[in-house]
Amino acid sequence: MRHTLFEWADVEINSEAIIINSKKELKVLSSAVINGGLTKAKTVVNLKVPLDFNHEPVEHFRARSVQLGVEPGAICLMTAAEVDKAIVKTETIGETGVAVIATAGTTNSSDVADGMSLRGGTINTIVIVNRGMTTGCMANAIMSAVEGKCKALASLDVRSKYSDAAATGTSSDAILIACPSEKEVLQYAGSATDLGYLVGKNVSDAIREAVIAREGLLPQRPLEERLAERGIMMDDLLSAAMELYNPFPNVPSGKRQEVLLRCLKEAMQDVDVCTLMMAALRADEDGSKGLLPGVAKEAFKGSNLGAPEIIGNLIATHASGGLFEFYKFNDGNSRLLSRLPPFTSEAIGALIVGASSRMNAELKGSA
Repeated sequence: MRHTLFEWADVEINSEAIIINSKKELKVLSSAVINGGLTKAKTVVNLKVPLDFNHEPVEHFRARSVQLGVEPGAICLMTAAEVDKAIVKTETIGETGVAVIATAGTTNSSDVADGMSLRGGTINTIVIVNRGMTTGCMANAIMSAVEGKCKALASLDVRSKYSDAAATGTSSDAILIACPSEKEVLQYAGSATDLGYLVGKNVSDAIREAVIAREGLLPQRPLEERLAERGIMMDDLLSAAMELYNPFPNVPSGKRQEVLLRCLKEAMQDVDVCTLMMAALRADEDGSKGLLPGVAKEAFKGSNLGAPEIIGNLIATHASGGLFEFYKFNDGNSRLLSRLPPFTSEAIGALIVGASSRMNAELKGSA
């Protein structure tokens, strides 16, 4: 598939690579693994590699460049994401035009403060501008592009695979800014400029669409997935429920788990339960950062808050489907609940209470 970016540049996308060819010499600033840094070129490649890629990059590209029909001196980014799912965005304001080509894989999503982590999964961003830029302007454009990437990930609530914090990217992202190597007419690319706006907006839109296309990571995805992204799995909920409450010792555990699993899944499809659970997760996230009014970060976990229990009671009532018989779990008796922060612990405990109430009603009815 071929797209025209500008009258002097186009991009070809197939399952093996993304190849950008320019009739004009390009000034390029990038973190590309091959020929990165500040340089000049007419060809840019985003090359598909295996998820377990461990070859020497230069030698690998030299061999692949022959097959792709590109010069070994081309600039090359590499990714394990499906390059044929790349998203292309173009937009112009006045004389300034921007083209963005993005590929995204979030199996390696991370928070920039996670520390060392590296495995397959990369977000590669290529930005082509139709007018000459100073080197400082190109650095400014990279800043705007990275802000756009962070905005895209936040809009989908992408979480780090290493800390469950909000992801800011992956640990192996690459970025490239290019423009014609001619008169440097553009000097700034912050968000107050047409160029900065175009870069930030189109990078954000392209990466958001690329993540959805490649990962199927929809913003309205089910609560079960949102919890799993934070390390709370369905098996954890079942185990916690079985640890904490067993009003039917004569009912086989397999039967109780079967009914409880169904009740949990039904409760997690209730829009009010989902809304309240996300509120609890957000409250814990803000509390851990010291963003709750009147509650210091250092005092958050030990603070005597009544709000978690209020949210918990609402969740339990909705999750039970009107069958709620209140009983208070001792959070310390559950390995799951004892490791969670206060709002989430109360909310998850309430979800279990509500689903258990529905289970109890069903098992009583069948007794």
